[in-house]
Amino acid sequence: MQTRTLGGEAGSRGFFGGTQGKTRTVGLIVVGIAGAVATITLQTPGLIATVVAAAVVYVATMRTHRGSPLVRFQARQRWAERQRTGTVDFAPVATRPDDVDGTPRGRGRAAKAQAAREWARYRDWPDGAEGMHWLQRGRGEPGIAWHTPTGEDAYLSVAFAVEGQIRGMESDAFLELAMTSWGAMLARLGSKGSLAKRVQSLTRVVPVDSAYHEAWVWSQLDDAAPRTLVESYDEVVTRVSRSGLMQRHYVVARWPLTPDFIAEAARRGPAQEGWRRLMKAQITQVRSQLKGAKLGQVTPVSAAQLAAVLRHMQQPSWPIDQAADVDIDAPWAPSRDEWSATVTSGVDPDGNPEQWWHRTALLPIEAFETGPRTSLWIAPLLSQLPYPIVRTLSLQTEVIPAADARRAARTDVTTDLADLEAQKEKGVLTSEELSAGLAAARARLDDLRPGSGHHGAGWAGHLTISARSREELIEARARIEEAAGNAGIASLEWLDTQQAAASACTWPLARGMAPVGRSTGTTVRGLLAGTGSKEAM
Repeated sequence: MQTRTLGGEAGSRGFFGGTQGKTRTVGLIVVGIAGAVATITLQTPGLIATVVAAAVVYVATMRTHRGSPLVRFQARQRWAERQRTGTVDFAPVATRPDDVDGTPRGRGRAAKAQAAREWARYRDWPDGAEGMHWLQRGRGEPGIAWHTPTGEDAYLSVAFAVEGQIRGMESDAFLELAMTSWGAMLARLGSKGSLAKRVQSLTRVVPVDSAYHEAWVWSQLDDAAPRTLVESYDEVVTRVSRSGLMQRHYVVARWPLTPDFIAEAARRGPAQEGWRRLMKAQITQVRSQLKGAKLGQVTPVSAAQLAAVLRHMQQPSWPIDQAADVDIDAPWAPSRDEWSATVTSGVDPDGNPEQWWHRTALLPIEAFETGPRTSLWIAPLLSQLPYPIVRTLSLQTEVIPAADARRAARTDVTTDLADLEAQKEKGVLTSEELSAGLAAARARLDDLRPGSGHHGAGWAGHLTISARSREELIEARARIEEAAGNAGIASLEWLDTQQAAASACTWPLARGMAPVGRSTGTTVRGLLAGTGSKEAM
């Protein structure tokens, strides 16, 4: 089976070499500029202050297995602010009582703060789903979600239910073909004519959903069947559903509302009507590409079906396919955040009150052990995990045009070679991390050679685990971290203090990944290219 090198580098090389974050780079540059002025003005005291400030920046941004001191400080500040403003709690705005109007029930600052917290609790969307609307929501047609999150560019998304590439025993040749086909599909997103620029592949491990089986039984059931037999069979189905787990797979495509997209839609019709006509062609195209990627049966998900999936991910006791009774506009459950979890509350399908505890982690790229991996590298977190843990794994990929990716890889190779040579000249042992980064950069450069048809990619991974209690969640976390180690992931970065928003990173909404930066040259060429002549077809 073919292998690819994964790990060894977490991003392009920084201004000072290596893969240090932008925070450290910007901090050291600011300290350097301010220090130069202070040294000229104050001489020795200014020089000492500059050295101390640089040391503080370096230590504050030093990476550890629990994050840097700066990150931990920011987390505590964030948590205190969320508690102060009341955004640790969420309830759908439709459930807001009439007497909650933001008016304080008393005098003084404390009463005003309490009234503000009560008002802030009731919102249109939970954290992570803010700004989600529908462009198309009709019954039986693909649901097109229109996202306008604050501080981010607007985009459209469509979810596709897929069977997955492996549906039983498969040969190594088939796995290689499937991996190559998936790569070819992603490469098409890097072409100049592609309007879709990001793909989210999502695997949900959930209790067995018996809805389809029950529907089949009712269609085949003899009207004269004894009631006791029917009730006995229903009990068997219920018990099996509660004890077993299954996997459901989704792929979400994301179309940014760029000038190119808007201009292309305008050629098909006015305003949003043109958008829908363009998306109809785009959905057909992406569906064909996903089928070509050996993902089996591919079905665009309707708005009601997507809302049912969202409700299920908040309360896994609700069947993932039960869409008949879901609120398409507000499939949200009330929740409250703790430091390390978000807790959703509501009623189960039988009307009984229940709670679900969720915790989400980022798969940190720098925590991936460097080495060759097959397309089954993530299996320890999915099919090979022997524990009944409800979980969702989301991997988002945004394609980088080959020219940009090749330029970045070339720069990284040059920087790593220079850093290694500098270490040799100093007579110190060369860094194993630097050598691993150089090997990975060279592999990228080889893959991106002209004529290969390959493009670069930025990606992000998130994992959410769910349980019915705090104790079960703690146990699930320990087992998931062990499984991550078996997959070659040294550590998981639990996104504490922002767990509600983090959970949405594993919902089929294509959120939770910062856009991949484009080079200045690519940006300029895009501006010069424009959006085409209005008269053109």
